[in-house]
Amino acid sequence: MLTDARSREVAWPLIVEALRDLSIHGSVDDQGRPWIEVAAYLTGYSTNHLRIGQRTFSSIQTFIELNGLKNHALEWPISNLEVITRIAKTNPERAKQILSGDGHHSLRELRNLYDRARSEAGSQISAMSAGHQSAKEFTKKIFSEISNRDVLRKLLGLDLDVSLGALKLWPGRYPYVHPDFYVDFSINGQAHIAAFEGLRFFGDVTSQVATKAALKAAVEATFFSQYYWCTPSWVSIADLEALRDELGLMNVGIVAISENKVETVLRPLGPSLHDRRSVLSKDKAFLRRLGVQS
Repeated sequence: MLTDARSREVAWPLIVEALRDLSIHGSVDDQGRPWIEVAAYLTGYSTNHLRIGQRTFSSIQTFIELNGLKNHALEWPISNLEVITRIAKTNPERAKQILSGDGHHSLRELRNLYDRARSEAGSQISAMSAGHQSAKEFTKKIFSEISNRDVLRKLLGLDLDVSLGALKLWPGRYPYVHPDFYVDFSINGQAHIAAFEGLRFFGDVTSQVATKAALKAAVEATFFSQYYWCTPSWVSIADLEALRDELGLMNVGIVAISENKVETVLRPLGPSLHDRRSVLSKDKAFLRRLGVQS
């Protein structure tokens, strides 16, 4: 059941049930290996993803049973169910409506419903939540400003004869990378993916903020042909540029976003020194989710 479960797109109820059966007599196998690590090897999911799946599935199952709801939602994608568990904590009635309906909400729709439910909570919203909402607005602005094909083509330095896809939201969890947006393009029949990461600043870019962004990019950028930090146009990029060069993040660039202008202020220097694009290209199931033909 668990072997290649990710690539075979095995339903999560079956994965969770199989994990439960494995660990019923203990947390490790006869060789002392934790079952969760064995399951990760077999399924193709990370241990973290499996734990989130178990926790989310258990929470939703309990919520459904306590409220006498239909259990058809247990077949929904685990990423969708995770957002519904957040909605249930903020607005249980709204979560009941979602789980009771026969319609299927997309992940983006559920996230919007969660944001709305959290806003309706009024005084319960913490300062951290308010900051998150502000960051979300900047992320929306990035998408709005760079989704134009002509703008994208210019940012990526692509000729007019290069086949270019549409800018899309990163669809969900992947063990190693989670940028905000991506776009695919093809050169001489070879597929490429560029990623965009929004850096939300509320003041000057400190060395701590820049270092955090650089460490994330040091891994994530290696899976893409090009990788861009997107910043407000008014911030200084000196620390980011210095770290980019010091860490050898050759395929990382910086895009400045203002009200009426999108500008590449630092272009990638070439391919990543640690090229891991083949790791992503081998994951056919995830490429299908991306809508990329390898």
